[in-house]
Amino acid sequence: MLTERETVRFLTASQEIWLRHFPALHRRAQWHLTSHLAVRARTGAALGELYGLVKQVFLLDDATVRERIGELRGLGLCALDPADAPLTARTVVVPSAALLNQYDVYLRDIGVRLLTLGAALAGLRATTAVAIDAPNRTALLEAVEAAQETWLAGAEQLFEVTNLSRARRIDARRHLLSVSHSTLLLMALEQKFAAPRPAGAEEEDGLLADQMAAALLGAIKQNFQTTRDHLAYLMRIGLIERRPGRALRVGLAVAAEAPYAAVLSRSATALAGRAEALSRRAGAEDGTGLAHIVLPDIAERAAALVITGPGDPPPRIELGEEPLVIGRAPGAGLMLPSAQVSRAHCRLEVADGAVLVTDLNSTNGTFIDNARIAGTARLEPGSVLRIGPYRLTIPDSAPEGTIRASATLRGLGKAG
Repeated sequence: MLTERETVRFLTASQEIWLRHFPALHRRAQWHLTSHLAVRARTGAALGELYGLVKQVFLLDDATVRERIGELRGLGLCALDPADAPLTARTVVVPSAALLNQYDVYLRDIGVRLLTLGAALAGLRATTAVAIDAPNRTALLEAVEAAQETWLAGAEQLFEVTNLSRARRIDARRHLLSVSHSTLLLMALEQKFAAPRPAGAEEEDGLLADQMAAALLGAIKQNFQTTRDHLAYLMRIGLIERRPGRALRVGLAVAAEAPYAAVLSRSATALAGRAEALSRRAGAEDGTGLAHIVLPDIAERAAALVITGPGDPPPRIELGEEPLVIGRAPGAGLMLPSAQVSRAHCRLEVADGAVLVTDLNSTNGTFIDNARIAGTARLEPGSVLRIGPYRLTIPDSAPEGTIRASATLRGLGKAG
């Protein structure tokens, strides 16, 4: 179950990291267009090239692709060359500096999660820092693309068993590449394979549809009825099924459990290999070290914290330029798997040399020196931040080897 759990956590984290960095980009094909411009066409791409990139996948017409490009342009993420001429297939779409910079930060966070997955499957010591350069951009994008193929491959295996028609399979793939459908499926996979459970506890009987709808409302402002329609679609194609009870609860379909267990296990091995390759490119040539993913300017402004608590939390964590969300849900920047910790419990960030803590409406509260905070409070050196059974403090210094962001890097070997 370890390999399935860690793979689902990476899949979920990848989705959540994207929405955190690009919250306005959740419509079909936006991720594909943005990723292509930021990694494979950093000097620009002809509009005709972008047509071909997404039309076969999403069956979008030219007008819709132009609309998507217009949305990116309106957000300041790209420009057109020539700027004032009518759009044609030869019009060049040029990514903006803002897009390139923000995408590098997104890839940095993806890299941290990829190395965390590799470390969870075996474990090597952290050794060095990795720049977000051209080879690593491509490698990390390919890792995300491979992760997307994981939930698609599990569906394909199920469709083989159920003899779903070719036309409906193509339609299902198109739906599963949308943020809404993929997020709902990932919730079901997470509940089955990755949700933390105390020893001896029985598995919960599915997920409340209204809670799933509330999550999508918060993430992409999707209304409840649309989410219920999408849940109904996933039930029609056999990926999820209703659980007994008066309230609408759903879970991964029983028939889909074995295909997904097999696919997730294979994906874990492949993703762990990608993490190892990334580490070696960072300079761990003998394979005995695992690398951090950081941007050069972030390390200079980082603040370290010491963590103690049950289980196996990372001993230290370093805050960087981006805020760090702490919670028990897979995909949190720092995941603390305790029932006393909310899914998204609190946020830590560095501002003007100070560590600021913001409670995210957690159920059990966030405390500094035994005082429950409301909103944002400053964590002073010597004070204790309490999140459920965990304690976080600012040390006098941050010795070499302190981990960055959410990476608990203990090593990488064969997945099993």
